[in-house]
Amino acid sequence: MPTVRWIIYLMLLLALAGCGEILASGPETPTLTPTPTKTPTRTPTATATITATPTETPSPTRTPTTTNTPLPTATDTPTATATPEPLPTETPVVEVEAEGETVVEAEPPSDAAAEVEVAAEAEAAAPSGEVDFKIASWRLWPLALNSGCAKGMHVIFIHVLDVNGNPINDIVVGDSWNNVEEVSGRKGMGQTEIDLWANTMSLLVKRHAVTGEEFTSDTSFPFSSFMTTIPNDKMVEAGYCSNDIECDWKRQFDSYYCGGHYSWEVIFQATRPIAPGN
Repeated sequence: MPTVRWIIYLMLLLALAGCGEILASGPETPTLTPTPTKTPTRTPTATATITATPTETPSPTRTPTTTNTPLPTATDTPTATATPEPLPTETPVVEVEAEGETVVEAEPPSDAAAEVEVAAEAEAAAPSGEVDFKIASWRLWPLALNSGCAKGMHVIFIHVLDVNGNPINDIVVGDSWNNVEEVSGRKGMGQTEIDLWANTMSLLVKRHAVTGEEFTSDTSFPFSSFMTTIPNDKMVEAGYCSNDIECDWKRQFDSYYCGGHYSWEVIFQATRPIAPGN
């Protein structure tokens, strides 16, 4: 029986060997072939060519031929002839007969004569400009003398002088509205004062307090206790501001600067001798 067993073993070996060849001869695994990459071709770039623009050749210009300039000819300058002045003519007289009488009437004067006549009448009617009392000087009282702003005064200091410049008393000074009057001598020789409040007043000399003689006088500047109507030059002179720019700034943005605390001084002087009172 061993022979049969060996035969079976041999047949199994042959069978296994045949299966191995079959397995070994199975389908082969395909290999991938790489696709060739395309080499980019360079596209030729068109190169712009600059075509030179032909320039025009200027044609030669003609040179003008010189012309002879004629020389000026001397001309005789006419001599001025004297114009005879017209002789004055007499004003014609027109005779008018009326009821047996001969009335002689002159013609109206010429325009020149009328102008001379009008000028003469105007000169005779115009005042000479001379008054009994003139204003010798006036000023805004200095800030330092007026005790500053907060405690400053509001007074018009009045001085009255005679024709020689000496102080005189008994002269009535008042405002142009006839509201206030003061007499010189009440605050010293030839001096007086008027308080200035929120009002504005112009002063002038009016009369003699003793004799009653009335005077003509210059009228002063309208004195005010507020800077809104005070000129810049007076503000600068009195030390309230240093220049026009500062004065204008205060007037616009601080119009109540030292409000109600401004004082003034005015000096009246006689232009002729004034008779003293008894």
